[in-house]
This record gives sequence, C-alpha cells and structure tokens, in this order.
Amino acid sequence: MVEEIAGTSQDVLAVDMKIAARMLGLTEGAVRKQLLLGKREGMKNDRGQWIEVLVRQDEVVPAEEEEEGYTGGVDAGILRELIAEKDHRLAAAEEEIHFLRQRVQNLEMLLGQSLQNQKALLPPEPPKEEPIPKRGFWPWSKNSKQ
Repeated sequence: MVEEIAGTSQDVLAVDMKIAARMLGLTEGAVRKQLLLGKREGMKNDRGQWIEVLVRQDEVVPAEEEEEGYTGGVDAGILRELIAEKDHRLAAAEEEIHFLRQRVQNLEMLLGQSLQNQKALLPPEPPKEEPIPKRGFWPWSKNSKQ
C-alpha cells in the first residue's frame, strides 16, 4: 500500500520526474516503477505522463554523494571548465575553417584571372602550313613522266 507521507508541506517536495530521480539518486525508470507499484505518490497529466512526484526531505540524497556517484568522482566545476574550454576551441576551429574557405575561394579566383592573363600575353599561334602532297614511292609510276 502507499506509504503515508507525514509531515508539513516543507517536508515534502513536488518536483518533476528528472529532478526527483536526481534528488533520490535513482534513474527515471526506477522512480517511474516506484510510482507504478504505489511506493511513491505523484500526479499524471491528461496524456498519462507523470508531471509531479512527491519526494520527502529525508529521502533526498546529499548533493555531494549525488555528484560523485553521477560523475564518477570528478568535480562538477572541473567538468564545467572543460566544457567551456571545449566550446572555446570549437568556436576557434570554426572561425579558422571559415577563414580558410574564404582564402581558398580568393586563390581560386586569382588563379582563374592569371590563366586568362597568360592566354592574353602569349603570341598568337602561327598559321598552320598546308601539308605537302605525298608522292608515290616508285619514281616509275604511271603519273611520272620521263
């Protein structure tokens, strides 16, 4: 049966599923299962989704244990710094990519112009000489006169 929630409203918090899971040190699936089995109380919306879960203050896992268990012992501040540094490096790389693409585009344009200029500077091609008509190999042919 449902465990009665005793105490004042200050002892009980009504939070959404994700926050309840984090506060209890459980997964959302575990909290959902507790709700379905009647071990925890909550409210559903019209689509049948849990929108509020009631959590007692004495059930809340301290934040230090929660962070340590969740991040594997790594300080959350260090993770934030690493994420900020990654974002900074990513922005710098994207800026460099944009610069290099513009540079390549400019170089392609210059190359096209230089090819046009080279064609203009080359002397015109000499007229093609007409080929000399071929004679037969034998000098004593029908056409040759002696």
